[in-house]
Amino acid sequence: MGSSYIGRQPIVNERGALFAYDLFSSAQKDGEHATATLINDLQSAFGIDQILGKRVGFIRIDDQFIFHDLLGLFPKERVIYALLEENVVDNALSEHLKKLKEQGYRFALNDFAYTPENIEKFSPIFPYLEFVKVDITRSRRIKQEDVEELKKQGLIVIGAKIESHDIHAECVAKGFTYFQGYFISKPKILENPSFSIDQEAVIQLWNMLQCEADIDQLVKAFELNHMVSLKLIRFINSAVFSLPNPVSSVRHVLTLVGREPLAHWIMLLMFSESQGSSQNTIPLMLMVVNRTELMTQLLDLINPNATKSQKATAYFVGMLSLIHLLFHIPHREVLKRLNVAPEIERALFEGDGFYGELLGMVRAIEMLDTEGIERFLQKHSLKHEVLEPLIASAMEKVNQFDEAME
Repeated sequence: MGSSYIGRQPIVNERGALFAYDLFSSAQKDGEHATATLINDLQSAFGIDQILGKRVGFIRIDDQFIFHDLLGLFPKERVIYALLEENVVDNALSEHLKKLKEQGYRFALNDFAYTPENIEKFSPIFPYLEFVKVDITRSRRIKQEDVEELKKQGLIVIGAKIESHDIHAECVAKGFTYFQGYFISKPKILENPSFSIDQEAVIQLWNMLQCEADIDQLVKAFELNHMVSLKLIRFINSAVFSLPNPVSSVRHVLTLVGREPLAHWIMLLMFSESQGSSQNTIPLMLMVVNRTELMTQLLDLINPNATKSQKATAYFVGMLSLIHLLFHIPHREVLKRLNVAPEIERALFEGDGFYGELLGMVRAIEMLDTEGIERFLQKHSLKHEVLEPLIASAMEKVNQFDEAME
C-alpha cells in the first residue's frame, strides 16, 4: 500500500452526545508499526487540533512508545493514551505509569477482554488508568456487577466494538458510561414511525426548492413556518458560515445563499432537529457533514470543471445515504417523501453510476478500507497524497459544525 490514512470513530455517552474520538490509521488495521504510523500522521499530514477540534482523542500506544520521550508530543489535555492489551505488565510499567500520571498524562486500557485472567494481569496498573475500553465481542458475558467492580477501581468503563442497537441497549443496562462502535451508523427501525411537525415542514420547503418555486412563494412558505425560519436564520448566522454581516430575514438568506446551498442547509437543519436537545452534539449530524464534504471534494478532484448541478447531486447522495438513520424508517420509504431523481436512488441502493462509485469511496475512507481506496485511486489516476488534505479538510468542516451546534 502506498500510504496510510487516518480515521476517527466517535465515542458517545448514553444519550448519544459526542464525548471523544478514537484515532487510528489504516496501518494499525494491517498491524504495521501501529503507534509510529499514527503519531507520524497526526504530526505531519494533519495536526492534532485539526483532527480533534475541541474533543479529546484516544491514541493507542504499544509498550515501546510508553517509555519514549515522544509521549510528550501532544498537549496532555488533548489526548488519552490507550495501552494495548498485549503490553507486558510488570513493575517497570507500573512505576512508569505512576510517574506519568503524576505529571498529568491520562491513560486507558484498549480493547480489554473481561476475564478473570485479565483482571489479575492488569490490576497492578488499574490505579494509573482513567478508562477501560471493554471489547464487547470478547466480553459478551460481562455482568452489571462486573462493570460496577471496574468502576470501584476508579475506572470509567467504555463499551467498544458495539455492532448493533440491541447490544448497545444491553451495555446501557449493565452500566457502561460510554459507547463506541458501528451501531451509530446502522438503522434503528421503529414499528410506528412518524415525522415531527418541524420535519414535515422542512420536507415541504425542500421539495419547493427542488421544484423551482419563485422567491415570493418560498418566502411566504418559510414565513408560515416561524420556528423553521428562525432556526435557519440562526444556523446561517453561526460560525460555520463566517458571514461579515448577520442575515435578518428569509428573503435575505435566499438572496445571499441561493437555492441549492439553501436546500443543503435546510436538509442539515432537518438532521439537527431530529436530535432533541440542541445542547447535545450527535455523531449522526457530523457523519452527514463528513460524507457531503468528502463527496463534493472527491468530485472536484476527478472533475475540476463539475457543474453546480453535478456538485448538488454529489452532495445529496452523501446526505441521503444517511437519512433513514434520522427518521428510523426504511430507506426507500423516506425517499418517497422527497423529490429524488432516479439517478440518486440508483447510486444509493445499487451503488450504480458515478455517484454510486463516489459514495463507495467515501464509505471506504470511513472504514479505512485500503483495498477499496486503492481501486478508486487507480481507476481515476489519482495519487495517494491527494487524500490526506481532502480527509483533513472534511474533518475540519466537521469540527466547525461541532462548534456551531453547541
